[in-house]
Amino acid sequence: MEVFMARQPIFTAGKKIFGYELLFRNGLENAFPGVDGDVATSNLLSNIFFPFDFTEILGGKPGLINFTKKLILQNIPLLLPKEHFIVEVLEDIEPDKDVVSALSLFKERGFSIALDDFIYHKKFHPMMELSSIIKFDIKETPLNTLVDIVQQIKSDYNNITILAEKIETHGEFELAQEMDFTLFQGYFFSKPEMLSTKGIASQQITKLELINELGKYELNIEKTEELIKNDAAISFKLLKFINSAYFSRITPIDTIKEAITYIGTEELRRFINIVVISDLNTDKPNELVRTCVIRAKMCERLGEIFNTDLKKDELFTLGLFSLMDAMLDCKMADILKHINFSDKMQGALLGKNREFNKILKIVISIDQGDWENNFFTYISGKSIESKLPDLYLDSVKMANSLVSF
Repeated sequence: MEVFMARQPIFTAGKKIFGYELLFRNGLENAFPGVDGDVATSNLLSNIFFPFDFTEILGGKPGLINFTKKLILQNIPLLLPKEHFIVEVLEDIEPDKDVVSALSLFKERGFSIALDDFIYHKKFHPMMELSSIIKFDIKETPLNTLVDIVQQIKSDYNNITILAEKIETHGEFELAQEMDFTLFQGYFFSKPEMLSTKGIASQQITKLELINELGKYELNIEKTEELIKNDAAISFKLLKFINSAYFSRITPIDTIKEAITYIGTEELRRFINIVVISDLNTDKPNELVRTCVIRAKMCERLGEIFNTDLKKDELFTLGLFSLMDAMLDCKMADILKHINFSDKMQGALLGKNREFNKILKIVISIDQGDWENNFFTYISGKSIESKLPDLYLDSVKMANSLVSF
């Protein structure tokens, strides 16, 4: 069985990335079938648990991983590098003597411990004493029921950070902040905050016009080079991208002209679109741009697998622009008034293209670790199943090369 993995971002109050919860298809029981706790860490990580580079997935941030009681009692978390991972204890694990003993060992070895989907009860005090993060699922325990509990935990446990999980709207994010939550998990960042209550700013319209210029069939390379040279930020980002690990170049490229020649017209258009979108992303988490790039690359690659009337570059662009309403806090229909997309492209972004809707739904399911999607049952045992983990990692690598954490 292929190992599927997705990551869900965890934010600070300033909407900066704290880390990612890693979500595995079918759970960790399948990743660790009866593993002896003394198995060499390197062999386990390379051959069973991490057939992908977790440093690329995490981008230097900590990764939170759920562990069942069985895996905790087997001391499986000790096989992971404590510098990169936080042990997340599932909500159905009771604080019996063996569990507390195992968690004590993890803490002694330098691991941080998080309690997942926490519901407060005094019986959990021994586990709380060992924990550095407590996560509340606000769908199971609404924020208005947690005011006193959060304050009590903050008063009694100075070293515990309180995390609000499944934050889906900006209003929930703001309320959780007011309640002294410190960390926030959920997809509130990928939804418009004030949909259609404000227009598009003039500087944003100018950037959308740049996208229109680059979208012309015949690209004037000399004019494009001059435009890039006149923008120090774009010049820097282009050279940084072309010399990043994504291209694995031995000899660095030092000039804009060389970069344009090497990257090619199609890739250059994509790069400029991404940079412009990044610049539009004012007062939003960088994770929103990373998500756009991941969607773009995955839509493009899935276009190679599924039959569709959309070309690869069209799918890339559609994935890239699929969160533009959240980026600009404006209805997609209003945004498209300023972009000279074809009727086919506009229809797809407005949800009117069934083929793109299917691809985008799959992409979102993979990115968010929504393994309940019927798609994953459908592809089981088929060749596409073995391609998806590498496809996702390649998309993450590209996003990491273009967007800083």
